[in-house]
Amino acid sequence: MTTFALRLVFTLIALPCCIALITVARSKLSARSSTLKMTFSFGDDRNIDNNDNGTSRRSLRLSERAAERLETSQVSNILETSKQLLTIGVLADIQHAPVPDGASWKGQPRYYQYALEQARTAAQHFQDEQVSLLINLGDIIDGKCASVINGNKAIDSVLEALSVYTHGPILHTYGNHELYVLGREEIFHKLEIPFVTESPSCELVGYYSFVESNIRFVVLDSYDIALMGRCPQTSVKRKEAEYWLSTNNPNYPSEENSPQGLRGLKQRFVAFNGAVGSAQLEWLRTTLRMAKSNKEKVIVLSHQPILPGSSSPLCLIWNYNDVLQILRQYSCTVMASFAGHAHRGGYARDRKSGIHFRVFESVLETPRPHTTYGFVDIHEDFIRVRGIGECNSAIYDFSHMSQSIMSI
Repeated sequence: MTTFALRLVFTLIALPCCIALITVARSKLSARSSTLKMTFSFGDDRNIDNNDNGTSRRSLRLSERAAERLETSQVSNILETSKQLLTIGVLADIQHAPVPDGASWKGQPRYYQYALEQARTAAQHFQDEQVSLLINLGDIIDGKCASVINGNKAIDSVLEALSVYTHGPILHTYGNHELYVLGREEIFHKLEIPFVTESPSCELVGYYSFVESNIRFVVLDSYDIALMGRCPQTSVKRKEAEYWLSTNNPNYPSEENSPQGLRGLKQRFVAFNGAVGSAQLEWLRTTLRMAKSNKEKVIVLSHQPILPGSSSPLCLIWNYNDVLQILRQYSCTVMASFAGHAHRGGYARDRKSGIHFRVFESVLETPRPHTTYGFVDIHEDFIRVRGIGECNSAIYDFSHMSQSIMSI
């Protein structure tokens, strides 16, 4: 047999084996439990996607195969050489309720009771991994709890599920769904959010900060100014919310949650959103100034997203720009902003400051047997999100906090 014939026979034998191996590899990569969905954000200008609203999505979406190669080579080198400061666990939009499964107004399936099991699974995983703290980005229960007997007890069920995590503190934000069921005083007692009583209106607002390993977590109350949970007769903050909505949404008040007829960023002017008041804005400025003086790094936490382009405009804080202006003044201190509210998640990097704005995917819309939550490793020069289930994995660099650019 000639050399050419031998080569031909070998090729015919080997080719099916190669195809089979490739098929197996692809199936493993595409399996839900092990899908690698990695976003890399660089300090240079690669892959900038300019949005109509003036922000930029500075990210590199990689194919699964390319991401795997980068994960196993260059990124692993970075992980080995960079000092890790701490690891935290993150959950968003659990929205448990003792009701049958349902769907959003857009038809997205929701698993109200299974969400409770996911919360317990996540908390146990965080405990097993001994993360430094657990972050709940709000909407721990669903508004449907208000229409069922003892529905207000659902929050106790979720807190019991989370209580298996004991290694560190749990930092809570609260969202619109808590306010559909509970008053702010009840939220204060249940979630141990240190609400302050603002003068002269004597109304409760839940913003605070917490420091761990020289990282300051700044928790904003994006329902400071809102209709929900504010007295229609006496609340100054409710009157301000009514002004926001009546000025910007022609559907108000009869269809206060409807964005019909609104375009672009105007869609945010619906009643399930809110705004940050002037006193809280001043507190934010003072807190960031202190963090800068103390050489602390900051992560901002809120239920509602802050940066346009990081998620649906329907979910943004009404006066997001007021918050952004302050954060931009401290871009050398603020690493990132984490939020929930927009259930499919999202990400954008602010063009002006370089700050990362990450919206975490919801627990509520994840079906059995999967779970959705994230581990966040905070290093000296980048953040790494290790997503479970629908939570996207990512690496976000701190090039905006110094003149040096991380190259990977």
